[in-house]
Amino acid sequence: VDLVALDRLLTDQSYVSGANATQQDFAQWAAIKTCPEKQLHVARWWQHLAALKKLFPLKKWPAAEVEKKDGASRKEGGKCKDEANLENRLVNAVQGGVVTRFPPEPSGYLHIGHAKAALLNATYAEVYGGKVLLRFDDTNPSKEKMEYQEAIISDMKLLGINHEPVTFSSDCIDELEKDMEKMLCNGHAYVDDTPAAQMKEERDAGIESKCRNQPLEENLRRFKEMLVGSEQGLTYACRAKIDMQCPNKCMRDPVFYRCKVDEPHHRHGFKYKAYPTYDFCCAIIDSRTGVTHALRSLEYSDRKAMYNWVLEVTGCKHVEISEFSRMNFDYTVLSKRKLTKLVDTGAVTGWDDPRMPTVRGVLRRGLTVEALKEFVMTQGASRNTNSMSWDKIWAINKQMIDPVIPRYCAIAEDQVVEFTLSDGPASPTVQKENLHPKFPEMGTKDMYLAKKVYVRQVDCQVLAQGEEITLMHWGNCFVEKINKTGDTVTSLEGRLHLEGSPKTTKYKLNWLAVMDGLIDVTLRELGFLFTKPTFVDEEDPLDYVNPKSQTDTKAKGEPAMLNLKKGDRLQVERAGYYIVDSVKPMILIEIPDGKEKKISGESRDDAWKGKEKEAKPAKEEKGDKAAEKENGAKGTAKEKAAKAAPAKAAGDRPLDDVSRVDIQVGKITKVWPHPDADKLWCEEIDIGRAQPLMVCSGLREHFTQEQMQDRMVVLIANMKPVKMRGVESQGMVLCSTGPAGVELLAPPAGSKPGERVFFDGYDGEPDEVLNTKTGKAPLEVIKPELKTNGQCEAMFKGAKFMTGAGIVKTASNKDSPIS
Repeated sequence: VDLVALDRLLTDQSYVSGANATQQDFAQWAAIKTCPEKQLHVARWWQHLAALKKLFPLKKWPAAEVEKKDGASRKEGGKCKDEANLENRLVNAVQGGVVTRFPPEPSGYLHIGHAKAALLNATYAEVYGGKVLLRFDDTNPSKEKMEYQEAIISDMKLLGINHEPVTFSSDCIDELEKDMEKMLCNGHAYVDDTPAAQMKEERDAGIESKCRNQPLEENLRRFKEMLVGSEQGLTYACRAKIDMQCPNKCMRDPVFYRCKVDEPHHRHGFKYKAYPTYDFCCAIIDSRTGVTHALRSLEYSDRKAMYNWVLEVTGCKHVEISEFSRMNFDYTVLSKRKLTKLVDTGAVTGWDDPRMPTVRGVLRRGLTVEALKEFVMTQGASRNTNSMSWDKIWAINKQMIDPVIPRYCAIAEDQVVEFTLSDGPASPTVQKENLHPKFPEMGTKDMYLAKKVYVRQVDCQVLAQGEEITLMHWGNCFVEKINKTGDTVTSLEGRLHLEGSPKTTKYKLNWLAVMDGLIDVTLRELGFLFTKPTFVDEEDPLDYVNPKSQTDTKAKGEPAMLNLKKGDRLQVERAGYYIVDSVKPMILIEIPDGKEKKISGESRDDAWKGKEKEAKPAKEEKGDKAAEKENGAKGTAKEKAAKAAPAKAAGDRPLDDVSRVDIQVGKITKVWPHPDADKLWCEEIDIGRAQPLMVCSGLREHFTQEQMQDRMVVLIANMKPVKMRGVESQGMVLCSTGPAGVELLAPPAGSKPGERVFFDGYDGEPDEVLNTKTGKAPLEVIKPELKTNGQCEAMFKGAKFMTGAGIVKTASNKDSPIS
């Protein structure tokens, strides 16, 4: 490698190929072998890649982009899916100078959403050669416990996060009291005695408190009453004096200090009677402890202005804020208050219940820390908020554990059928068998051969007398006699044919030797904790707790399973992946594999019974599907015809079919200026889903923030997400452009968010995502036909935009294009 040339290249860019690390970077990094001393830019690059390699040992880095003849770029190895782009997202980050922080409140155990925040903070710190702080924001004694504090510290170790020594916001209270007193003296705060309910109403209405402009002396007197927790002091609260007319209601004189005297602080007891709020102390402590970048989830987006205001009025050094989306999963709640309620009411066995989304819960269920990290990294610091299924994270986990976990055999007790082999060994004999068929270096186990073996009832249902089959890991045999009572197979008789080839047999069966020493095993299958995927604010998840979220199946396991220890992961052949939850008794919890899961935890026993007539043994390693194909699954002609006639594909429908476009009614619930584009608004739009749609629209020159807030609009909701100056936009708000300028399409009164707009003569389902390729994009054909008529009604080729409440219109634009 020419180090001089490489140093020149890296003078103006972070990586060999440009803005992101690629396979080309790591190839050259490996070739250099040691960090050079003379080439400073190469040294910086080399150390940075070393950190990335250590942090993401399993990550598949994308191929470098190369220029095509037409000037467009592509990746050498094609598109690399799910790569997180972390390296250049921190504003004003300096290599070696980045300090992040993870500031949990000790009011519950860490859940998977907290894990994302903690891992992102740790990742950025390591990528930039900086450090991450762990600080407990413990200024609300009514919620906090030492148990939670110790659990969080322990969970950070489980996650493998190396942080600086633990600190506590409560240790800064004396200093924060002085800061609040200075704010009172400088006219930036006041002490209010307005009752809480009235204060909320006044803030919503933008009405100033009667105490807002009271004399300084009175404010200081009241603050002293608060600090001693007097009866009068308990009626007061310190409020920031910001702007009671601000559209962002968080800025309408928020409470910064309040009394808490009923419960002792878990570290300071009753030493303090008044405590700062998170909004007040967080920004100050961040700045004074050297935090350079505060990573916060989007739920705090409205509070960003308040954070910066606190820094400004207290004279603290600026801290950059970087926002990322919260994790939301179907059939899951991540509210600590609601999780606490699940524990307190006994709906779960504790914070580490494997059905819980806590760090301890998901790890107990078999998720690896490496898979959790990989999943978080694929999400990165995206601002795109969606409700996700658990499938992806468990699929990542499966990829990681499958090559490194041993295989064992276990059969459900009420499924066992005795198979007598006339020429089998008179007494059980042992032979060595690899723990993993593809990785002999994993070691061996003792496998017992016997004259009588157990096989599965469901396997016996498809066997025929005289048929040659394979006993997995042993060899071939003939089934000479099948004994039945009704449709149930009671026993089998046969003889070995070990010289036969497994390639010639249709069915391969798992089996266990009939002998003393088989292990009693409980196979525990877990379903979703709730029967409802998402909840609205007024719904109580406890009303939807799934009564069948845990089912146990008693089984017999091979003697080698005695060597398993608590926490070991394994595969029970033809049953799934498991983790040892208990050794005595032996309880194995099923580890999901990323395939779709039923809402209720249907027991393996019930599943087998329901499929006895159609379930088939595995053919080689292709599973039940291959065997079913061989056996010829039965079904009515109508059923087969239905399967053979798929729904009409999107590509088979005409491009000008407007029903392919998912036009919906929405309500703008949040709007803010795009951080990097003067003409764009960023909007969160409620369309009746669990999470709002994120849209960037070029309407900033035409509508004020107040005009956009809470506005009912019409939008396209199935567009391919695109980045608009770094912010992902998932849809398009529809407007008309005419003599009156730009006007938003207005759904009729009575329309509801999420209601689909329909057109007479067009009744198809919308495409899942609109194609954007030239010649295949419906929108490029449909868009020229979207217009208003002479009555300001929105039209497509003479068909009106309709909702259940009436016709979509614009205010005054007639005969104008819609876009």
